[in-house]
Amino acid sequence: MSKSPSVVRGLIVGVVAGVTATLVMDQFQNLLAAAQKASEKQQRLANGESPWLIANEQAQQEMKQHNTENATDKAARKIAEIAGTTISRRKIKSAGEVVHYTFGTLTGVGYSVAAEFVPEITTGGGTAFATLLFIGGDEVAVPALHLSAPASHQPASSHLQYWAAHIVYGGTLELTRTLLRRFI
Repeated sequence: MSKSPSVVRGLIVGVVAGVTATLVMDQFQNLLAAAQKASEKQQRLANGESPWLIANEQAQQEMKQHNTENATDKAARKIAEIAGTTISRRKIKSAGEVVHYTFGTLTGVGYSVAAEFVPEITTGGGTAFATLLFIGGDEVAVPALHLSAPASHQPASSHLQYWAAHIVYGGTLELTRTLLRRFI
């Protein structure tokens, strides 16, 4: 039995699905980063490098990454500037997370409301939408807004990892939306 389209249902479901999908996407990215770090460590150990040297270098890389602003951190800083305020260096990572989750949630809301009226948007279980989001966001808008280096300056492996993370986002978004829609 099909339910008639509802903006309110799309909004409610979209908020929950957007937050959930963003959380799952983050965990997927963390898992990928940990797997890549472990693989690199194993390869270096197999080549006879010192475990102490490897551990020290990885700790230094983590410190450097922690002190480097990513696209959402830069977006948070720019939003603060537009609002006439600043964000301290200590709080920039938290502000970047707020930007990331807000964007993921609002995207989930837009997707869920649109899916109420245009079910074709859910093609591929949300993965087609996620691919368009990746291309339009990460590949075009983020570099155009100077929040990252141009896409041509990033290795292919980075593009694939971010695309995979968006596929996870889209699949989770659609799965959560479908499940919640049955109850609301």
